[in-house]
Amino acid sequence: MVWDLIESKTEVKNRDTIRTEGLSDAILTLNDGTKINISENSMILLDISDKNININFAYGSFEAARGEGTVSGDLKMNITAGDKTVQVASGDVKLDKTKSELNIKVDQGEAKLTSNGKEETIAKDQIANVTDSGVKVGKPVFRLVSPEDRKNVLSESGSEKIQFVLSGWKPDSVKQSSPSLEISLFPDFSKSLIKEKLTAASVSKKLGAGSYYWRVLYEDPNSKTKQTTEVFQFRILSDPALRVLSPKPNEVFAYTGESPVVRFVWNPLDLYSSYTVQIAKDANFAEGLVSKQTQNQSLAFDSLKEGNYFAKIQAKSNLPGISEKSSTVVSFQILKKTSASPPELLEPARGKTFAEEQTKSQLFFSWKDDKDFNEYEWELSADSNFQNKLKSESTKNNFLKLPSGLGIGTYFWRVKGIGNSGNSLESKSNTFTVIAKEEMELISPANGSEVEVDERSTIILKWKKLTGKSNYEVEVSREPEFQRSVTKEAVTGNYFEFKSKDLGRFYWRVRSSGTDSDLSPVRSFQMISNMEPPSLATPTRNETIDLFTRTSILFTWKPVEKANAYRIRLMDISGIREKQVFSERTGSTKFQFSEIQKLNVGRFRWEVAALYKQSDGTERESAYNKQDFFVSVPELKVPKILTPGKIYVE
Repeated sequence: MVWDLIESKTEVKNRDTIRTEGLSDAILTLNDGTKINISENSMILLDISDKNININFAYGSFEAARGEGTVSGDLKMNITAGDKTVQVASGDVKLDKTKSELNIKVDQGEAKLTSNGKEETIAKDQIANVTDSGVKVGKPVFRLVSPEDRKNVLSESGSEKIQFVLSGWKPDSVKQSSPSLEISLFPDFSKSLIKEKLTAASVSKKLGAGSYYWRVLYEDPNSKTKQTTEVFQFRILSDPALRVLSPKPNEVFAYTGESPVVRFVWNPLDLYSSYTVQIAKDANFAEGLVSKQTQNQSLAFDSLKEGNYFAKIQAKSNLPGISEKSSTVVSFQILKKTSASPPELLEPARGKTFAEEQTKSQLFFSWKDDKDFNEYEWELSADSNFQNKLKSESTKNNFLKLPSGLGIGTYFWRVKGIGNSGNSLESKSNTFTVIAKEEMELISPANGSEVEVDERSTIILKWKKLTGKSNYEVEVSREPEFQRSVTKEAVTGNYFEFKSKDLGRFYWRVRSSGTDSDLSPVRSFQMISNMEPPSLATPTRNETIDLFTRTSILFTWKPVEKANAYRIRLMDISGIREKQVFSERTGSTKFQFSEIQKLNVGRFRWEVAALYKQSDGTERESAYNKQDFFVSVPELKVPKILTPGKIYVE
């Protein structure tokens, strides 16, 4: 298996598989003018071996546009999704595919759908919904208007109020169709973020940064069947303000000989690819304008003369629909002075702490460079008065790497700047501390937390990377004593992707490879399913059931969409330890329990989980919904004999 990252202008070859991840789109342009727009989290295989365009659609969402004036009439596009085929001669078609259904929307032209040997024609503005129960083709009652499909919403604060608007709203027919808005983080809507009845053609919702999918569910007034609109995707992209971090407002750059180096630093922005630094003598940027562009997050100028300056940063994106962004204007001054200033220390900052092991490889000292000095003398001491100097070294650079490690303790360091004439200026001293060792620290998931997982049953275990260490051993067990391990893996880096078909509680720990001393404390987490569990109906919570009036107990619950079957369990929780009375699989939403002789008087708990069919044919349980009830019998009384009465015998 070989793969490459897709970039703009990447050439697509025959039999290429194109897969997009979160927050990424791809537009493929074929030689005949066909454009294929692939949404995020989607995958297709492109096959142009014969005279037609063949697309194997694995999952996700994509659009294909084939304009009549640009494509060849003889060239057909065949889209295969499982055992279903969609053929498009010319026009615009959109497909959404989940595990259980395929939705096809035609905006222009027409498409032919073949499913189970039957052919259906999908005309302009029609939607075809293909499920295991069959194919439904028709014009939707409602159409999505806003937010538009694939819309990017930029947000400085990280959350935005989104207005959801649909067309086709008729007050007299709304009661019959009962439309409801559904918003999800998943393209297959396996878990809904928001699902609520609509009372108007538009509604506002406040959402944080992320990628969202939305649709409207309704009942067709004519066929009385459940219908869905097309699915639209939109993103709220975090777009913070561009801030100049250096120079500080009104900062003064003083020098005696050569012009100083003025370094501009700003916060990096994910959506922007290049930055331009503009410097001028006036706030309107009309006089003495200097401009430089970079793709980095810093830029230095070393030829600015004495005077007052104004500066701003402009960010430019190569993404469509994102305009330029400018920072606020900062002012700074370059001042020529008659005498030099002492060196200014940078790293290690005052009060910083290092592990003893860390000092052997990663202890660097740095200070601000100053053209007033030809060289520097660096000094390290065990006391603040530098009476007990441990090391000293001369250098022409403004940085120094310690050649050997340091022992445990507190240290002081300073730098002397030496000028042309041999005169020197001494910096203030900084202090840092060396401790015995770094502790192995687990970061996520939080100890004891519940982690909701999707059908992949994957969770990322993350820990703090030890200085100078890159290889670790991760161990996961069902038991806190780790008598038996579920997983024991050697990894490079500070995270591990843990997979488990079984849900429940796990314990984990990490050690640095090759040592037993660098062992983390034990943490636990609980994997729970994000699949929807059933809502329980009867017996109701804390209901009391009289066994003298029953020959059986009927358990009922509400159906779950896409559930293949259900599992019901009954637990006796009257004693110190729980005892399972029964555990049964059923395809129904009710279960009649007739063996009531197995039940004693006391407290019981019934639990139901939905079973979902996986792509490999196996079944997976959702979380269990649980409810308690009580079993009782009436108080028994001594029987009183009424007849016959006293009988006289001679």
